[in-house]
Amino acid sequence: MNSLNRFADPVYCLMRVIVGLNFASHGGQLLFGMFGGMPGSDTPLLQLCGWICLVGGFLVAFGLLTRLAAFISSGTMAVAYFMVHAPRSFFPISNVGCDR
Repeated sequence: MNSLNRFADPVYCLMRVIVGLNFASHGGQLLFGMFGGMPGSDTPLLQLCGWICLVGGFLVAFGLLTRLAAFISSGTMAVAYFMVHAPRSFFPISNVGCDR
């Protein structure tokens, strides 16, 4: 197992960049309608979620305040799940995400 320790830091960095940019793209989808999203949402809570996703995703990707950004972002996703997805179905894929 010691031979794989040399790959720990590069793999950790790569995963942080991929997950952070994926999260930021979800924020761009909510705020600006990128990637087939819903632009100009009138709901202030959805706009707040979009900004948290966008800023938190970039912070995680660039490695700035990573733990704080990940904590706040994960809390936002937990609230979104229990407010929107969980009442419709246990699995978000079965209710097509946020179909308004």
